[in-house]
Amino acid sequence: MIKFMNMPNRRSQPTFKTSEKIDIKEIQKILLTDSVPVYLLNSGDQDILKLDFVFNAGNIYHENSLIPEITNALIDKGTTLLSSEKISENFDFYGAYLETETGKHIVSVTLYTLNKYFKETFQLLFEILFDAFFPQSEIDIFLKNKYQSFLINQQKTDAVSTEIFAESIFGKNHPYGISVKENDFKNVERGQILNFYREYYNASNMFVMLSGKIKDEHLLILKSFLNQVKRSDTNHLKKDIQIPEKKAVKIFHKIENTVQVSIKVGKITINKLHPDFFNLNICSVILGGYFGSRLMTNIREDKGYTYGIYAGNVSLLELGFFVISADSSKDVYKKALEEIYKELKKIRTVPVGNEELIRVKRWLFGNIIKIFDGPLALSEAYKSIISYNLTKDYFYRYLEAIKNISPEIILKTAQTYLHEDTMTEVTVGA
Repeated sequence: MIKFMNMPNRRSQPTFKTSEKIDIKEIQKILLTDSVPVYLLNSGDQDILKLDFVFNAGNIYHENSLIPEITNALIDKGTTLLSSEKISENFDFYGAYLETETGKHIVSVTLYTLNKYFKETFQLLFEILFDAFFPQSEIDIFLKNKYQSFLINQQKTDAVSTEIFAESIFGKNHPYGISVKENDFKNVERGQILNFYREYYNASNMFVMLSGKIKDEHLLILKSFLNQVKRSDTNHLKKDIQIPEKKAVKIFHKIENTVQVSIKVGKITINKLHPDFFNLNICSVILGGYFGSRLMTNIREDKGYTYGIYAGNVSLLELGFFVISADSSKDVYKKALEEIYKELKKIRTVPVGNEELIRVKRWLFGNIIKIFDGPLALSEAYKSIISYNLTKDYFYRYLEAIKNISPEIILKTAQTYLHEDTMTEVTVGA
């Protein structure tokens, strides 16, 4: 008879263990030139590199927020020597590709490439970034497509509620509250794009991040090209943004012929620089940050008032905001709102139970481990904090906050930031 030693007991669930220690790769800041900060994340076994050029050129830096978006979206649509088609062909030839992203404060242009073709693909990227042409034909195509999407979104309750919510908590003329309007499409000229490009895409207004399996030869190539980037006397690293004093309001916006109502409930809060930010994030997760959260369990699973609902605290460079978002049938959206306010009251008046707290901690630890899975994912995490002048200590402090969170801390945080009477309510639908 064969005996199997140390076989697992399959009749009982294994004990769940949370790692108390997560090693986060240090990012290195260097100056290859006099003016451009370069961040290096040398990690990974695969022969690939991710190169991020990040400019302080987000959509708050122009009165028509379409201009920054168009500038970054069309940065690779032609140079004085290369057409859009030729650029695409060249990147395809080397197995590389580009991504662009536009936010409120920063924009990024990201190159993914094989190590052995770094010089060739970076040379192409460099030409795109600093010799962009912005052909009128490409601008026309972009505007046509964007305008069609805009018209469609004006009939979508979720898109309209997002726009009205931002205007309600920040103000229609506040940089964080401004949204694209129909007239903005009529006021776009190529000259505006070129002027914005020349002012904001320069060595004084950017940083670079190189991630992956980095070799010395890559740094020499990077340095040789960065030395050619023109500087500017204007630095747009920080824009002075006032925190508005807004009272909580309730707004209903009607859209004909819709079958649902989109709900936004929230307020201005704090960002990553505030000492309470981690605790408020944890409160948000308890409320609606994962599938087993209170809002999801109550309003979706138990009541069936919505297919999905979430809560989150969003960090912007100057401040943050908390929001609960859901779509509900027009017949039951008022009942959904009642339950939202009940959950807000509960989290600030009733201590969190031990079982729920353990479950949330496990989810948070697992989510953080996923964020740091590989050099490319880790570079995205670092990119999100560099603009705040934060270091990897930020991540360790978050882990410590999760480890030390208690029912008392949650109650105090919710009482400070999540009182239901301070929330602005926006509902959009039939």
